[in-house]
Amino acid sequence: MHIRELEVKELHTVAEWLFKVNEQDHHYVAWMASEQNEIFEQIWTLTQFKEPLAYVAWEGEKIIGFLGILPFFEQKLCRLLGPFATKDQQEVIERLWDKASLTAQLHFDVVKVACFAANKALVSFTERHQFQMYNVERTLAVHKSSYEASETKNTSIVGLSQEDYEALDAIHPSAAYYTTREMVHLSGDEGNYLWGYQQNGELIGYIYFETIIAGHEGEICFVNVAADHRSSGVGSELIHHALQYAFYALELDVVTLSVRTENQQAEALYKQFGFKEIHTIYAYQKEMKPEPPLSTTIH
Repeated sequence: MHIRELEVKELHTVAEWLFKVNEQDHHYVAWMASEQNEIFEQIWTLTQFKEPLAYVAWEGEKIIGFLGILPFFEQKLCRLLGPFATKDQQEVIERLWDKASLTAQLHFDVVKVACFAANKALVSFTERHQFQMYNVERTLAVHKSSYEASETKNTSIVGLSQEDYEALDAIHPSAAYYTTREMVHLSGDEGNYLWGYQQNGELIGYIYFETIIAGHEGEICFVNVAADHRSSGVGSELIHHALQYAFYALELDVVTLSVRTENQQAEALYKQFGFKEIHTIYAYQKEMKPEPPLSTTIH
């Protein structure tokens, strides 16, 4: 086995391997894109930095492992795309981490990773390296066949853009996995939508939706309502709007969303729309402490 930095000429081969591996629950890692072309673009981005941000484990011409670092330099945190290993899992994972942890230690205060409980190799990795579990989220799904459309059209819901940034930022949670700026930027991509609920000219809620697989699957990434307008039906109206657009304009078959396990009120609301639990994602993080400098004392 040998491990080297991801090279541009290998992108298609690695993207195809990652697509097949990440579809399996016992290898699944969150934050990896769901389509092969999107994975290609995601890992291509990692080759564009001066710092090494992706490593591949090879056995001859066969890929047996991968670890990428998704950087958020301004926030001094990164998310791990992996580590993945399809052979000699503990050894491959540890050797990939030996490489990647050097970059993580130099540039980031916090490293995050998330997966299904079925990914026992990754869960064991987090335990060995003293990652702390910081979040547990259930993923829920609703199919078009079980959704009952609303008969009324809400004229308070409008499309949002960069001009709405400040009002959005006041509502968007600071701990969300996309910053407000990232969310607004991503909403400009084809198949992604950012809608807001306005009352007397004031933005009091929003919902951000992404198409995951065109013609099949979408995801409600965020739905948030200003604190003094919660429990007023705004969230429900936004969810109805997103689902109707997904099922009848985009002609998707299924829409998913994630909810923290302790947020039972939100989960109960989603289930009223026909959402049902499909799996649970466990998220871990580790604070990276820099190594002490080597002593220069001459004895």
